[in-house]
Amino acid sequence: MKTSINTIEPIDGKTDSFFGDRSVVMAKKQLKTIRSNPLIGGLYISDIGFYPHARTHYRKRKTGINENILIYCIDGAGSIQIGRNVYKVQANHYFVIPAHEAHTYWASEHTPWSIYWMHFGGERSFLFNEFFGKVTQIEQSSKSRIDDRINLFNELLTALESGFSIQNLNYANLCLNNVLASFFFVDTFRAVKGQKSFDPVDQAILFMQKNVDRNLKISDLSTQVHLSESHLSKLFRNKTGSSPLDYFINLKMQEAIRLLTNQSLKIKEAAYRLGYNDPYYFTRIFTKHIGSSPASFVKVSKRTRKL
Repeated sequence: MKTSINTIEPIDGKTDSFFGDRSVVMAKKQLKTIRSNPLIGGLYISDIGFYPHARTHYRKRKTGINENILIYCIDGAGSIQIGRNVYKVQANHYFVIPAHEAHTYWASEHTPWSIYWMHFGGERSFLFNEFFGKVTQIEQSSKSRIDDRINLFNELLTALESGFSIQNLNYANLCLNNVLASFFFVDTFRAVKGQKSFDPVDQAILFMQKNVDRNLKISDLSTQVHLSESHLSKLFRNKTGSSPLDYFINLKMQEAIRLLTNQSLKIKEAAYRLGYNDPYYFTRIFTKHIGSSPASFVKVSKRTRKL
């Protein structure tokens, strides 16, 4: 094996045989079944595995493959080349190689990577292309949920290793949504387990959730996250597609639905609980954001429950 540095492609080809490795590769028959299944065909797995200390790992594909390739490095290092660009991938980094892109990747000879990997495709897979073609680091700390992500990956692997029944294929490919979300939406992945995010938009939303009974102003939010009103509004709209106050009203209306249906509160009671002293104003806001009046919504909800 002749290499000068870890980011130079090896001259000799490498094999894929590693002690403790796991992998599942879908045959054409299974892929045909998956792609024709409306439940999972829009986002599916074609191959998946785990390669520990994969010193001899090497792939070169001159025309790429039909699916995107996710490589998640948990230890060691390796390199990925797309076109003239070579990307160094280290522990707690991931990289998604886009479908149909010519590429080469290989493990470091001196500190070979341990990687979880998968090939995933379907029309919905390309909706995530903003996360493709770049090295993304996942910060390692007690709050990073690294083990939770690995457990999700292993659960998906185990489901497919158990056989290609329709139930197993459906379960594994539905789990794929959770696995990808754990990579692409890291802040939320941590937040749902109570891990604090330092992103000002996330902090503002958390403040809204804790004060859904108040009539917050943009100044209240900007003071809470130590930003100017204009700066917070810009960040908020870029991340959520909504202004802070519109987002807050939507939170209030979702809570209103819970109060009216799950707790069977009267409209006036729900309005007061959410900080609206005027039930008629609350009704107008509810109708505007939900698309029907509170009374109509409750009536339809009760009728639906009886069906």
